[in-house]
Amino acid sequence: MKITFIEPSPTEANVYSKLHMPLLGPVYLGTILKNRGHNVQIINENIYKPDYSELEADLIGISIMTSTSKRGYAIARQFPRDKVIMGGVHATILPEEALRFARQVITGEAEELIADVVEGRRKEPIVQGHAVQNLDTLPEPDFSLVNGYKFPAMVMPISTSRGCPFNCSFCSVTKIFGRQYRFRSAQSVVKELASRNARAFFFCDDNFTAHPKRTRELLGLMLKNKISHWTAQVRCDVTKDDSLLAMMVKAGCRTVCVGFESINAKTLRAFDKKQTIEDIITAIKSFRKKKIKIHGMFVLGADQDNTQTIWDTLKFAIKQKIDTLQMTVLTPFPGTKVHDDLEKEKRIFSRDWSLYDGQHVVFKPKLLSAKELQLNVLRAYLKFYSLSNSLFLLLKLRISNAFFRLMGYGIVKKWVAHNRSMHWLLHVQ
Repeated sequence: MKITFIEPSPTEANVYSKLHMPLLGPVYLGTILKNRGHNVQIINENIYKPDYSELEADLIGISIMTSTSKRGYAIARQFPRDKVIMGGVHATILPEEALRFARQVITGEAEELIADVVEGRRKEPIVQGHAVQNLDTLPEPDFSLVNGYKFPAMVMPISTSRGCPFNCSFCSVTKIFGRQYRFRSAQSVVKELASRNARAFFFCDDNFTAHPKRTRELLGLMLKNKISHWTAQVRCDVTKDDSLLAMMVKAGCRTVCVGFESINAKTLRAFDKKQTIEDIITAIKSFRKKKIKIHGMFVLGADQDNTQTIWDTLKFAIKQKIDTLQMTVLTPFPGTKVHDDLEKEKRIFSRDWSLYDGQHVVFKPKLLSAKELQLNVLRAYLKFYSLSNSLFLLLKLRISNAFFRLMGYGIVKKWVAHNRSMHWLLHVQ
């Protein structure tokens, strides 16, 4: 059977469109079906956009996040409905909506049943996936299936675990992967890393160091196999284990992506983040001491935030010498507590899913207007990712920081050009 999996692109410029880092879900599913003898290709629209009118396939699989669902539905309309199946986090949360554009929707993790769906043994409209308990049974994702994916890859995504026991009020991750941690064996991960043709790796686990004993075993094998140059997502609490942090550096950790979320203590409590501002500052100092670069991620627009919070966040990032900064506006993703609370209060004013990308304000904040939140976050971004700051870093020979600041500058400028009218805010009181 000829099968095409599609990862729709978001409507706005983003870092993934620059780094060409595909979602792992379609690659895992494509690999499973290829291994069963099917003819599989994967289209990632951040890398390659085909003429769909000329695409020949027996089955189209579309994986959608909330921000890409509108684009995903538009793609689905170009094919007979009985040829289309859908999955991904948005389809998992709103399967009835996705079913309007597809013959079947798979919710949750699909690896253990994708063959049954594709080969006709599972025919129900909404197919409930379930968590893969033994992640070592999954094949190594075959990135050669992704049209236009070039090797050596600049950054290749690697998954070593699934699930997250935390329950941050704005996060929808647990809706698809659950709250129970599941881990691949260290041997399985290193085998995959050693086989890859990539300049660097990105561990896309929600918390790379969630199980310290297992992390140490993995790092030990990475050291033994001379695997280095990687980035991981971690929580602040990793810095409480100095020996583990030292081992990460020795094993080639260059950058950490940390969800600091807020420097407003009231907001941290509202997010149920289970960390304090003191934890954040201590963590930053520890990363700095180990010469690990920091990508700091903050969420702005909670009921406890005002305009000053935005500028205090920028000042904090500059003072603490955070290398790259992500300031997303609070987004009420379906299925989250934030969404349910704002929905009850009738404060969500847009259901245009393409705006649900962490860059557009789609609800009425409490302590400032939607327009004030939008404009101040944008101005703070423009200040951090200014061309002058990028050139200053370049002159200081901080090449990688300058490169990412320039990338950020380009993305922000492109966003401004695309959203100059701010049409989605025009009728908000």
